[in-house]
Amino acid sequence: MTINTHLSLKNATKYYKKFKAVDEVNLEIKNGEFVTILGPSGSGKTSLLKLIAGFEPLSDGKILLNQNDITHVKPYERNIGMLFQNYALFPHMTVEGNIAYPLTIRKYKKYQISELVQNILDLVHLSDFAKRYPHQLSGGQQQRVALARAIVFNPPLLLLDEPLGALDKNLREAMQLEIKHIQERVGITTISVTHDQEEALTMSDRICVMNRGRIEQIASPRELYEKPINRFVAEFIGEINLLGGKVVATKNAAAVIQLFEDDSIHLKTEENVAEASEVFIAVRPENMHIVNESHSFENFIKGIVNEKIYIGNAIKLKVATEFSQSLTIKVPAHEANRINDHDEISIGWNSDHATVIPYEEAI
Repeated sequence: MTINTHLSLKNATKYYKKFKAVDEVNLEIKNGEFVTILGPSGSGKTSLLKLIAGFEPLSDGKILLNQNDITHVKPYERNIGMLFQNYALFPHMTVEGNIAYPLTIRKYKKYQISELVQNILDLVHLSDFAKRYPHQLSGGQQQRVALARAIVFNPPLLLLDEPLGALDKNLREAMQLEIKHIQERVGITTISVTHDQEEALTMSDRICVMNRGRIEQIASPRELYEKPINRFVAEFIGEINLLGGKVVATKNAAAVIQLFEDDSIHLKTEENVAEASEVFIAVRPENMHIVNESHSFENFIKGIVNEKIYIGNAIKLKVATEFSQSLTIKVPAHEANRINDHDEISIGWNSDHATVIPYEEAI
């Protein structure tokens, strides 16, 4: 039976000597959510996970689990499930022995242990491997054993520390969905830390992007990708084109923006921004299209192709624009076959495929 879990961090702060690794973080995680903490090296994401687990003490602030203050509670008393990158399986124990271990130390009765272990083996599809030892398993199977061990005692919270980092690309992609499906079936509140954007976008209900110890944005994967709130998030999540300019007109919650580099080019956006404010228009490469003279796109610029990059199902084009700014656009491979280096092309996109970032926040 799943425990209803709510986690709350209030002004969570962590100093390592004079360095502030976690800077007054406030975060609310609802029951059953899968939240990923994403950020570059040194952003504070691992430090934040350690604070939640109790492996590091807070310098300031509070952590509440189901309204109970666990700020000063020892790690083993928090009863939190953990899945580490290296799995940390006991090599001398079988699969069922590894999974039973957290139940044994919690003094469950033998019949309870047997029943719970069998149930979790069925859940992770390892019933036929119960008597094997870790060295007899593949990397993906070892990971499922580690996951089973982390959730068999029905913890209120599951923490994942770079859970897929030790797997190769194909297995990593398969395990992303498998872990997510198990998490949804069990209903356990889960926090994962990763630097892998694709992993975060695939697995998460919400993503918390960190930078320099602070939360830059927390949102659903779609909102984060389509509506980044500042330049750091826009550039950290995938590829993006940023066009700087000034708002010269607003009407009906839409705006016309004049590019800094060329006062003859005006672009439209559906965003509601203040007139005369300086902004960036952010557009993903896949939302820009090669167009002809009869195009119907709201925004339109010209450029010269500098480079073609083959990426499998698409071609990336590096384009020097007429106002001396480089753009990246992504087009289907068959569409790019007729495009050569140094060709002049026209690029179009619609207002609803762009978002606006305040210029002062983007510098």
